[in-house]
Amino acid sequence: MPEHSSNRLTTATRVVSRHLSAISETFFVYNRWVGLVSVVLLAIAAPHLAVSAMVTSVLARIVAARAGAARTFVDSGLVELNGWFLGLACGTFFAVGPTLAVALVAGGLLAAGVSIVMNRLVATWDIPLMVGPYIPAFWILSCALPAFPWFHAATLPIPTYEPGSQTLQVLIGGLRGLGEIFFLPDARVGVGLAIAASIADWRLGPAMIGASVASVGMGYFAGAPLWQVQQGLAGFTPALMAVAALRRFSGLGPAAVVIAIVANPLLEAGALRFGNVIGLSALSVTYVALVWGFALVRPVRDAGAARGGWSMGARSRGANESRW
Repeated sequence: MPEHSSNRLTTATRVVSRHLSAISETFFVYNRWVGLVSVVLLAIAAPHLAVSAMVTSVLARIVAARAGAARTFVDSGLVELNGWFLGLACGTFFAVGPTLAVALVAGGLLAAGVSIVMNRLVATWDIPLMVGPYIPAFWILSCALPAFPWFHAATLPIPTYEPGSQTLQVLIGGLRGLGEIFFLPDARVGVGLAIAASIADWRLGPAMIGASVASVGMGYFAGAPLWQVQQGLAGFTPALMAVAALRRFSGLGPAAVVIAIVANPLLEAGALRFGNVIGLSALSVTYVALVWGFALVRPVRDAGAARGGWSMGARSRGANESRW
């Protein structure tokens, strides 16, 4: 094989590995296999979501690099991660066609720009960037695009299977809550994502399932609307909080997970209702707000220890995280 062809293959492999690893940061790991399994799972369950998320993610990376963002920030993977989630949101709420095409191109620009700006803002408060930027970026799109005559909203996915027993409703609702991480209220997707996360750390999958089911159960017995229980909307935030605590992210611990499990059914219901009033989707607001809130109240010594790590935009690989 010619040397230049070998170099191109090596470069392409490195780029793909980096991008898949960035997607895996959803679960607070940096592992290409976690990202690959997640992408394949999404491509099987909802191909248009996988394509939308990948397009916006790649565009966001290119724009951020061309815009002259700090190399350490671009290499952290957070720009691609926010582009990924913005693409998921666009693919979920905007109909396939001109609406989605425009949203994805504009989304790539917005994901990069908002990520760069917010990274500077949150650094002042010593709180993690996470997936915070994709939320206002999507709000801008959702406010702007309906003004054009070619705009069409998508039909939102709704679970069709309704279990007969209370126990099954809570269990399947909790698994659907894991699927909601990627905007799909599908229990099979939820199980798949738990398995994908466990590739990097075997504890992550069980913790995600346990936290999600527990929070959905709390909502059910507290009298939350049945459709919220069935879709597992209260589950994805505690699931990710459990992963964050296991990965020792931003000083989070068991207490933060318990608070999320107990409080999130109320917080999610409130966010959904408030979003309906102002005409904006709640997205991951409760998740980001909880992590930011805990980051702000953590002891100063813990905040100092987290400074410069993944929480501030520079990833750090653990011993169990693989590389090419």
